[in-house]
Amino acid sequence: MPTNVALPAAPKTAASPAEPSNVDESKVCRSPIAGMVVKVVAQPQQTIQTNDLLMVLEAMKMETNVTSPVGGKVKNITVNNGDAVQLNQILAEFE
Repeated sequence: MPTNVALPAAPKTAASPAEPSNVDESKVCRSPIAGMVVKVVAQPQQTIQTNDLLMVLEAMKMETNVTSPVGGKVKNITVNNGDAVQLNQILAEFE
C-alpha cells in the first residue's frame, strides 16, 4: 500500500454562506486561524492604527494576536470572548 498518496486540494470558497461575497476586503479583518476568542481588545468607535491589537485567538493551546490591517475607526467587532471562529471569518469591520 502506498504511504504517500496525493489528495486533491479542497475547493476554496470566497465566503461562508452567512457572509456575502461582496464585502470590501479593505475594510474588514478576517481570522487567520480557526480557534477560540480569548480576549477582545478593540471596541466599536475606537480609533486605531495599522497593526494595533484587536483581539487574541487561541488554537491548540497557542495564542495568536490579531492586529488591524488598516488604520481608522472600528465600525463593528463581530465576535465576543469565548466565541469559536473559523478560518477567514470576519472578526472586525472598519469605517
